[in-house]
Amino acid sequence: MLAERQRLPAAYCVLFEKIVREDSALRSLLDPAWSWIEKELARLDARLNAGAGHALAGVSLGVKDTIVVDGLPTRAGTAVDLGEILSLRPSAAVAALQAAGAVVVAKQATHQFGSSAGPAATRSPRGLDYYAGGSTVGGAVAVAAGFTALALGTDGAGSLRKPAALAGVAGLRPKKATICDEGEVNGGLFGQSTGLIARRAMDIAAVFERCPALLRAPLGAERLGPLVIGVPDFARKAIAPSAEQALDAAVGKLVQMGHAVVSVPLWIDAAASRDFQVAMNFDNWTFHAPLLAAHGDIYVPAVAAAIRAGEAISSHEAAAAKRRLVDHRTRFLDAAAARGIDLLLTPSVPLPDARIGTASSQDLAAETGRFTVLANIYDLDSLSLPLMQEAEGTRSVMLTGLGISLATLLGCGRRLEMPYDQHRRSSLLRANAWTAARSRAIVKHVRHPSNASAGQARRFTVRPSNAITWSCNRH
Repeated sequence: MLAERQRLPAAYCVLFEKIVREDSALRSLLDPAWSWIEKELARLDARLNAGAGHALAGVSLGVKDTIVVDGLPTRAGTAVDLGEILSLRPSAAVAALQAAGAVVVAKQATHQFGSSAGPAATRSPRGLDYYAGGSTVGGAVAVAAGFTALALGTDGAGSLRKPAALAGVAGLRPKKATICDEGEVNGGLFGQSTGLIARRAMDIAAVFERCPALLRAPLGAERLGPLVIGVPDFARKAIAPSAEQALDAAVGKLVQMGHAVVSVPLWIDAAASRDFQVAMNFDNWTFHAPLLAAHGDIYVPAVAAAIRAGEAISSHEAAAAKRRLVDHRTRFLDAAAARGIDLLLTPSVPLPDARIGTASSQDLAAETGRFTVLANIYDLDSLSLPLMQEAEGTRSVMLTGLGISLATLLGCGRRLEMPYDQHRRSSLLRANAWTAARSRAIVKHVRHPSNASAGQARRFTVRPSNAITWSCNRH
């Protein structure tokens, strides 16, 4: 353990150099600063010295910029610190991950207030002209690029799972309140849930196993044995050939695993979709109305216009829509249970190779979210996972749990996803920053042009006290 701790600062030095070198084009992280990483490493060292923080010690973490991290501004795509304006407390989810040993590298870029109407600066690691996805896009791209091993984000209509799929990594949207949503800008938005992105589903499962304090609701017991997995009729409607190929490959593998895969006539009810929009728009307007009145200048006009879609909705209408959504969910789950369905299988996104400029950002968001939104409407656990590697990119499928535990969903997902020898990078637990530097010298000189003055380099030195220490030397 001591040898691993000694390598940790040098590993983060290498990681920061990589971010400075590569993220200027991708723009997934917001204002990464070595001074902040120093503080995080010192905090981790103090916890390790106190006998804590071993579960996720050294795992690099990015946090969506709608979630409050103590010591960093929370701008949500604006130019002001909304955490301060709204007097938001630091996120309990972030605190749980930090307590387990995770190191917050930086905040992750997002659309303004998570709205698809807002501008998106982050670019896809597949190519700068590819559509990169929804508002947790910074987290998905950072994980895919190797800047962080783990990303904490939110999913309001697929805004975490879509970018994860488009970047070729795993994304989980658990049922609402499974992970605490306190300390978030508009965290109470109807249908929105706090979730995780990692390179693989097995990494997400490992985080829950090693950091149970992250969960506000139990994973439940994993159900072993065959499952009945339904492919709904809409899963093959207007999808790209590559998405259909991935779906067929998933069906074949699930059958080989001993599961039953059947076609099912299940659809997202149009009335449920309308009620979901009413509930979501009302909650969005209720949150933003006082902020718009006091700080209207911080809003991009298109985002303000989208938010005003809820202005005319009365509290009575919204409450009625939310009551009906409970009934919609019950009917949907009852219809699935009548057919014995445990999980739904669909493509993660119908158009995995969508390009910027082929449609408006809102239309691209809606089209790529045709399958993901089901879990938000009916509040279901849903996992997008990388299945197969092609020359054009990694193809993903999505599993959505119906009458099963989250542990069962994750168990099925980690057995279905593609083997590591097909994947570009190693697992979360092997991607701990110290492990990445196992073969590197303990003392490392690296220049950081982004926030070190000219001619200044960082030297990391291990001292007999077992503490992680660093010094600044001029050359």
